[in-house]
Amino acid sequence: MHARSLPLALLAVALATSVASAQYSNDSSQQDGGHYGRMHGMRHGTPPDPVVLKGPPAPDEFRRLVDLPDDKVAGYKNLYDRLMTETKPQRDSLAILRNRASSDAGDRALFEQRREVFEPLSHELTRRQEAFDDELKTMLDKDQWKRYQKWRDEQRKAAEQERQQRWKNHDGASSTDGQPPA
Repeated sequence: MHARSLPLALLAVALATSVASAQYSNDSSQQDGGHYGRMHGMRHGTPPDPVVLKGPPAPDEFRRLVDLPDDKVAGYKNLYDRLMTETKPQRDSLAILRNRASSDAGDRALFEQRREVFEPLSHELTRRQEAFDDELKTMLDKDQWKRYQKWRDEQRKAAEQERQQRWKNHDGASSTDGQPPA
């Protein structure tokens, strides 16, 4: 096996594990197919939602962010811990793919290989994040939910500004798909 093939093989195993766990899950929110596209655009060149890639705020940050009462902190912590534990392999795989993508400039075949792994992992994480958000919404009052949504919007805007800055700083070599770096 070539050295470049090993990371892709590991990512394929991570993807297969997430698909298998979703198929055999007893949690109906994990089986309904979710709301693709709500947090990750389906168009090429649309950057993934940073919360999908990195996860929601840690419990202490979230408590401050939405002014969560002490009696709801444990519920959020359980929800957060479950999401982050169950999706760690996929998040780690996506981080590896994104980091390696910058070194693939000009290698269209490798870019396509990585995208074939990236997109299903990203969709699975999006679905899991949506299920998390759906459950979270039932915990929060209207104002807390608005504060969380505002934070999410700020995260998306910051990620888009960062992506645009990377594109501006790009050394002039054309991207493999004609799109700015994700």
